[in-house]
Amino acid sequence: MSLREQQAALMAALSGQGPMAAGWDADRVRATAVALVHKRSRSVARTWPSLKAMLVDDYVACFARYASQHPLPREGGALADGRAFARWLAPLNDWSDAVHRQALQVDLHHAQDAAGLRVRRGPSVRLAWLPGARCWLLGMRWPGWGEREFSLRWVRGQHRKPANPRAYKAD
Repeated sequence: MSLREQQAALMAALSGQGPMAAGWDADRVRATAVALVHKRSRSVARTWPSLKAMLVDDYVACFARYASQHPLPREGGALADGRAFARWLAPLNDWSDAVHRQALQVDLHHAQDAAGLRVRRGPSVRLAWLPGARCWLLGMRWPGWGEREFSLRWVRGQHRKPANPRAYKAD
């Protein structure tokens, strides 16, 4: 096995994406892998505080499960890793309004691709449902002009007249 192949096997073992590399001390590789996952989770927690606040005590365990299935994105660092973690977490857990807002802000400024996140150059419009506030949040960004957020509230039945016409009283 060449040096390049040994290094690739070690990196796969450290990231949890492959079996234990032959010729390496298994305990040390496992300890290093755990330390790297914790370092990665701390970076995501600093970049995405709303995710950590939403998961509270389950954050480290959830992130460890995610990290064992997903390598660190090549581009975008902790921001891209946090966005991928949020996408992975969506079917497993209802997002808080803070996570929805933060995801909207990231999506306004960045586009997802195979390597991670890349910065958007043109205008962007995104829509997010905030379940706690029971409203839609519309985010718009136009380079050079800035960005705006609008809350769009829709109350069920607000657009209909009551069935009883006498319900309308003249003041």
